[in-house]
Amino acid sequence: MTDPELLIQRFLDHDLTPEERVAFLRAVDADPALRRRWLNLEMVVAEAIRLPRFAPSPRFLSELQAKIAPSAMSWWERVWAAVTSTRTLEWNLAGAVAVACVAIATVVGLLSMRTERIVEVPVAMAPTQTIAAGMKQEPTVFVRLVLLQPGARSVSVAGDFNGWNPTHTPLERSDGGMWTATIPLKPGRYQYMFVIDGKQWIADPLATEAETDGFGAQNAVLDVDI
Repeated sequence: MTDPELLIQRFLDHDLTPEERVAFLRAVDADPALRRRWLNLEMVVAEAIRLPRFAPSPRFLSELQAKIAPSAMSWWERVWAAVTSTRTLEWNLAGAVAVACVAIATVVGLLSMRTERIVEVPVAMAPTQTIAAGMKQEPTVFVRLVLLQPGARSVSVAGDFNGWNPTHTPLERSDGGMWTATIPLKPGRYQYMFVIDGKQWIADPLATEAETDGFGAQNAVLDVDI
């Protein structure tokens, strides 16, 4: 693993100090190739979380239970175990007579027992999740937005992708005053701005493009492709 890949991995694992996170974001701002590699890894992590979990089949469970379940003892093995098991008794005449009666009754009862019939009862299992092979889905790209604002109380993003509503997509604060959000987007071109404390609108300082909004301000531009 190269040094840039190791740095990206440590950033995703929240393993960097606040100073190292700031240095990493500056490196991402200066290197478009590093920024694209970082966003690709963010997309892989987000897609991995959404992978389905499959339940084992009833046949697999029954075979597993058959292998780990102890084998049933025959009636003769049960009689032999009852006769040969070690017991400590205080012998007296009354006790000896009682024990003899119990032993005779036990032997007669065991001899009259028939081999038990084992019936397998099918267990209803919840239907497993089925994925249709070859089903075409509209591609989705997970984009991570990052803003360094140590003094902010709240940060959100407004743009073409959420109707320019500053309350729909809030960012989460992490160590060192870093604010982040990962949003799913379809391929396309989007304009957006960050909203600080619900009133201050600023363009993304890490954006590589910008366009005027027609009122004298500059919107950050995000090109999303596969």
